Amino acid sequence: MTSAKNQYSLFGLDLAAAGRYFVEGWREAGEWPVFRWMNPRRPVRVLDAAGQASVRLGRSSAAVDFKGQVDAWAVELPEDLVLRRTLVLPQLSDADLEAAVALDARGASPFSEADLVWGFSRSASVDGRSLKIEAVLSSRALIGRHLETLAPVLDGRSPEVWAGGAVPIPLRGFGEEGARRGVGLGRAAMIFLLLVTLTLAALVALTPLLQLREQALDAIGKNERLLKAAAPQAALRADLMRFNANLDLVGKYVAQYPNALLALDELSRLLPDDVLVNTLEFKGDVVRLSGQAANAARLLDLLASQPGYVDVKAPSATTRVQGSTKEYFTIEFKIRRGDKAS
Repeated sequence: MTSAKNQYSLFGLDLAAAGRYFVEGWREAGEWPVFRWMNPRRPVRVLDAAGQASVRLGRSSAAVDFKGQVDAWAVELPEDLVLRRTLVLPQLSDADLEAAVALDARGASPFSEADLVWGFSRSASVDGRSLKIEAVLSSRALIGRHLETLAPVLDGRSPEVWAGGAVPIPLRGFGEEGARRGVGLGRAAMIFLLLVTLTLAALVALTPLLQLREQALDAIGKNERLLKAAAPQAALRADLMRFNANLDLVGKYVAQYPNALLALDELSRLLPDDVLVNTLEFKGDVVRLSGQAANAARLLDLLASQPGYVDVKAPSATTRVQGSTKEYFTIEFKIRRGDKAS
């Protein structure tokens, strides 16, 4: 008699588990940058811990200026209503990961099991073999009283409940199924529109192609006969064009690029000893310098004071190196010497 446990087993392979891994793999692939556009982020009106309302795209901490209609609502809990835990777990399927976090939440919770609500988010893998989990716990009764204080604003709506942070964490049992369903419908709509667009593009491309096939074949035959008749002249012309193209290419490189060796020698003598250069790039007459320095602003002024170095600027803001007194910097400038000076 075949049990319910192994009815989907084929030669020892659990087909149900294989199907789950396939679905979860595609769900993770949906978070890759190349596919991220297929996951539209719906606007959500969020009431933060201070009771201030703002509109955000998806589960985000950044407010946006959104003028359209917002149907989804969320409430961020004050920090005194939230308990936070950090876990490190092995790579698990979504179902096993949720079960592990639920087990830890029940063991660590000061609330009764009926009153416990929890949620979690996963961070980047630790050393490629485990996951860092940010879990939050709270009391259903405390959340209910907090929502009652916001009842005049919510006006009967059933919002999601988030624990705040750089990436808010939704708590289970407060409207997350509706949010997941909305995201799933949006993704399905995007995929459907993509398929329709590709189908229409293929039809548009094939229709004239079929009509022009005979004309193209005739044109190819005529062109082959013409090439055979003009082969000697065409060979001479090709050699001349290739020679001219090489001359133009060399001229462009010489005109665009400053003397890289001279610039490198100058910078090696000019830059202070505390500067660590990561990249030095020459593009046309623009030199891009990036790396780490104790004082990026002083380095910018130093380069700007040099004769022949113009349009010295920092295209991006400097950032502090974690655990160090140095700053990341990126500086661009142009080199003007002799007859190139403006």
